[in-house]
Amino acid sequence: MTNRVPQAAQDMMPETIESLQELIYALRDSVSYHKEAAEKIADKIVAVEFLAIAEERKEISDTIGGMIALADETPIVEGTWLGSLRTIWTAFRAGLNAGDATVVLIEAERAEDVIKGKFEKILPEIAGNPVNDMLIKYYETIKAGHDRVLAMRNAFQNA
Repeated sequence: MTNRVPQAAQDMMPETIESLQELIYALRDSVSYHKEAAEKIADKIVAVEFLAIAEERKEISDTIGGMIALADETPIVEGTWLGSLRTIWTAFRAGLNAGDATVVLIEAERAEDVIKGKFEKILPEIAGNPVNDMLIKYYETIKAGHDRVLAMRNAFQNA
């Protein structure tokens, strides 16, 4: 981390911190979701990809949490009840379908739409903020994960 990031974190407005907290909620939900989906899915290649996405999201969440801490605020450490419900729903559907990759990937793609949408909503709100460039890079990582899940879903649907 460069000196610019800690200074930028210290200069954040309360609205920016609130937006970053929203991103942490979404990222924590995504981590939980992908880990659970990796356990439930029968296809090991897809499971490995889900675990990789979960790790990316955890790293982003931890970094954003660090920026919030530098602003003398306490970052949240858990996801939302809606995210937990999505994880439970996916586990239920996967159980009903014996870990069928298509079913899990359909739900995963829906979850990816949620986190991508959260970033798309927040990025314009923090335009010009000192942490904007970093969040744009994180959005690119989120979008790449979304696109990987979408490609896997399409491959299994067309197989």
